[in-house]
Amino acid sequence: MNGRMHNYPGRKWLKHESLWSEEEIRPHLPETELFSADSFTRMVDKHPVVFLKPDLGMKGQGVIKVTKDGDDIVVRTATSTHTYTTPTAAARKLEQLIGTQRYLVQQGVDLIRIKGHPIDFRLLLHLKSNREWRFFGVMGKVAARNRFVTNHARGGKALGLPQALSHAFGITKEEEAEWDDRMKQVALRIAKAMKKHFPNITELGLDVGIDTSERIWLIEANTRPHYQLFRHHSDPTLFRKIVTSVRALRAQHFRKLPAKSV
Repeated sequence: MNGRMHNYPGRKWLKHESLWSEEEIRPHLPETELFSADSFTRMVDKHPVVFLKPDLGMKGQGVIKVTKDGDDIVVRTATSTHTYTTPTAAARKLEQLIGTQRYLVQQGVDLIRIKGHPIDFRLLLHLKSNREWRFFGVMGKVAARNRFVTNHARGGKALGLPQALSHAFGITKEEEAEWDDRMKQVALRIAKAMKKHFPNITELGLDVGIDTSERIWLIEANTRPHYQLFRHHSDPTLFRKIVTSVRALRAQHFRKLPAKSV
């Protein structure tokens, strides 16, 4: 990865490989491989649910969910569902759907839910002038009806961390504070590792899931994150602070760009 220290590394596989090399972060990472017929078969044998994701993609576009239904393999896209009797047959169909794009195959996480709808969380961090990360907070996203991705652009609904955890675990006020701190500490460890591998990054939006055993998983690390979800935060001043910080960081980035020759 030498020479690839991008401001905004977009490839999911590059970011996964970088974080997988960090022993402290590895417990938070779902098992992930580059898609092939062989890797798909291995993953389906090991996990009841796997997701296929484009290596370059955003807003949940192109994500495919694969589940087991008895002896059958069910392949679900945003618009269709296909059922196959063997992993080999499912892999052939996936190769047709994917074509020449590079995809990842990733262990599915048993996310906490509200009324059957999966929830994940966006954790937002910006780099401060003293080169320390500022943690802005957490917002939850619950998937829309009949959707398996939680992205706001795909109809996902915003909710706060306390509301999500209250539905999932019935937590107390004291436990809310403990969870908030736990999420913050995980976010800061991931941010430190990302900065080590990609020194130019100044923003991070971490998509994080909590499973039914209360384990925290990193689903994706976004280095040019959207932050509109934080309009719905319980602190009405937070969104304005985020906007101000984003403008300052991005203005600083453009000032550093080399001038174009005329």
